[in-house]
Amino acid sequence: MTKTWLLPAVLCAAQLALWPGRALGSVAAVAVIATVVLVAAALGLRRTRPVLSVLVVAAGLTLATGVAPAEQQVFFPGDALLVISVADLVALFSVAALRDARIAALVLAGLLVWQSGLTVWQDGLTGDFPLELLSLLVVYGMVATFGRIRGRWIAERAAAARRLAQARQAHRDAADAERRRLARELHDVTAHHLTSIVVNASAARMLDRPELRAEALDFAARTGQDTLAALRRLVAIMPAPPSEAEVVAPRLADLADDFRQLGQLVTVEVPAADPPPALAAAVHGITREALTNTLRYAPGGAVRIAVSYGAQRAELVVDDDGGDGTGVAAGLGGGRGLDGMRERARALGGTLDAGPRDGGGWRVRAVFPLAAGTGAAAAGTSPRSGAPRWRRVRRSVAGRLRSQAVFDAGIVVLILLPALSVRFGAADEGGSSRAAETLLLLAMLAHAVPLLWRRARPWWVLAVVVATTWLGPLLAVTSVVSPDDGWLFLFGMGAELAAVYAVAAWGARPGLTWLAPLGAAASTATALGLLAAMGSTEDPPDGTTGLAVAVSAVAVTALFALLLALPMAACWLAGWAVRRRRSRRHAREEGGVAAAMAQAAMRAHDERARIAAGLRDAVLRHAAEVPMAAERADLDAVVGAARQALTAMRGLLDGLGRGAAGQQPEEVTSSQSG
Repeated sequence: MTKTWLLPAVLCAAQLALWPGRALGSVAAVAVIATVVLVAAALGLRRTRPVLSVLVVAAGLTLATGVAPAEQQVFFPGDALLVISVADLVALFSVAALRDARIAALVLAGLLVWQSGLTVWQDGLTGDFPLELLSLLVVYGMVATFGRIRGRWIAERAAAARRLAQARQAHRDAADAERRRLARELHDVTAHHLTSIVVNASAARMLDRPELRAEALDFAARTGQDTLAALRRLVAIMPAPPSEAEVVAPRLADLADDFRQLGQLVTVEVPAADPPPALAAAVHGITREALTNTLRYAPGGAVRIAVSYGAQRAELVVDDDGGDGTGVAAGLGGGRGLDGMRERARALGGTLDAGPRDGGGWRVRAVFPLAAGTGAAAAGTSPRSGAPRWRRVRRSVAGRLRSQAVFDAGIVVLILLPALSVRFGAADEGGSSRAAETLLLLAMLAHAVPLLWRRARPWWVLAVVVATTWLGPLLAVTSVVSPDDGWLFLFGMGAELAAVYAVAAWGARPGLTWLAPLGAAASTATALGLLAAMGSTEDPPDGTTGLAVAVSAVAVTALFALLLALPMAACWLAGWAVRRRRSRRHAREEGGVAAAMAQAAMRAHDERARIAAGLRDAVLRHAAEVPMAAERADLDAVVGAARQALTAMRGLLDGLGRGAAGQQPEEVTSSQSG
């Protein structure tokens, strides 16, 4: 709040001190005081109501212009409102920074029409009006452009702050996210295989048929070996981060064949087109968990798997009819399969519902937005805008480059204004011819136009600008233009200042950029000294020798060098400060994101290593007993070992769910698992 009102208060106080000052007795003074206070109050709204602020400022300045005296107060005629007259530029800057490009363009056009009308009202329609209009267009356009650049800068800083906050949140959530992912992975590896062993072996024990017993032992040996190999492979790769190449899911038809061998009547309805890898992995994981649940709670039942793709979404439905109701494997689940399925769906922006269905049985239904699985997420699609991040970044960069180009073009036109006024203004007696003035304008163009490339090629632009500084003295030495017109290149010194700033801010080899102000100051001072020497030789005082003229030229050159040193050094320091601030900001923003992501990766790695150790110590030992018991033809031991492995895995997954660092699953005795 204080910063918002500081500038309006300063402008108001400075204006009232300039005029009316102590002359408070006139009606005009009272009216100006009232309008100045009104304009200052309107500027206080520039950050919250920028368009309204512009309208009130324009109205207030119009009223003040009508009542303020036209006589010279301090500097020049009509300077009574010199300070407060910049209020419309301040308000325009706020509109350009805080509103979109369309509103900024409309406000800019309105202010140009308004200011042109004020100019005609005060001075009439003179021959200099086109140049005055061009000056207004350049000044107001540069202010609006600078406001757009500032608005984009603020937006980029806010985006960087969001990225850093997201990275820090990822760092905080890294271990939890990794625990959830590994819990799903462990559940996928063990639940299907170990549950199928328990179901098959339990059925063979209950039916007590030799052929079923032999088949169950053979199945336990093969599946136990597969489970053991999968667990060992998981332990081996778990400390490494997951890669996209690992997201490869088998076909649903193969998964259905596995469950048909366990007695489930599975039908599959899948489109011929292959889904994206991430979507295929999610569909496969959810289907496998749903089929495992049918094996536990609806053995021998009919199961239907249906996958469909629409224009905007993909849908997975797994239905069962409830089976025979025996549920021989009921109680083996850890209660987290449904949560795991929902997490898989949410990871791709989808939803999952599960519950009883009409006519009996159970239904699992998952819906995925196709954008989440078809690569839009990988391409960086924004959930709010629907546009890929790279495209939004490209638009932002293109907009910034356009604004910078317009701003640089405004600098070029400002430098050219004196030459334009000479070429297109009224002819002076004793001045240069129109052809000479045209050559002078072309020389100024060659001097200023390279600034359009000052950001991309700062050193080359500086070299061209320094070289073309000599075009003015060259035209004067060859008598193409008069020495007085050659002094117009003094106004072209803005090109040197802009080029020095560009080298300091964007030039390669930052350690050598200090040479830019020295070279530019020396060249410009020498050129101006040459012009001064030419003026002295045209009309030398009586008794002046050539040596005296040369000494005078050297002295003038040294004086110009001293005078130019301060602005050149100031521009170099400003550019250097911008470069340093940009580097620090980049290190703070991008370096902070990189550090947070590295810490998150480290936490995730530590969590994977901890879980791998628990898996190796608690689960692998019981899983290894399953094929060994099958080879001994001990069906009871097969069931016991498989149940112990499931129970140990449940303990490990419970530890993951609680997020207790370093917690190891407790051993489970045979009596607890039986």
